[in-house]
Amino acid sequence: MTTVADATANDVADRIRGTLGESADIVFDCVAIQPTITQAITLASKGGTVVVVGVPAENVTVPLPVIQDHQIRIQGSATYLSEDYGESIRMLQAGAVRKAEIVTAVYGLGNAAEAFAQSTSGEHLKVLVVADDVTKCETAS
Repeated sequence: MTTVADATANDVADRIRGTLGESADIVFDCVAIQPTITQAITLASKGGTVVVVGVPAENVTVPLPVIQDHQIRIQGSATYLSEDYGESIRMLQAGAVRKAEIVTAVYGLGNAAEAFAQSTSGEHLKVLVVADDVTKCETAS
């Protein structure tokens, strides 16, 4: 079983455990900021794995006593293979993944600094920078 929850909800851990009926065997952190790392470790079951997919903008701390006591494995993930891009494009073209649900803001290349700032704000799922004449932020629809 898989589930997705709003990470900003006060009772997110309880909601996820309620849906799963237990803690999670695998937790993917796609943001990699202090609150989400802490939350991911809290959600992992004993012997579980936290996969850090997001690229952290700065160092974060981890509750090492919890990691050790619960035997939680922390796994980094930042490698993408050429075939991954091809498969992603095919999935988007087939409608298996809806761009509007992933890309929440689009910036032109001239506003790349603002785009990067927004990408770590916690307000967006995916911020896209396009190399054309788009000069302001467009909210994806």
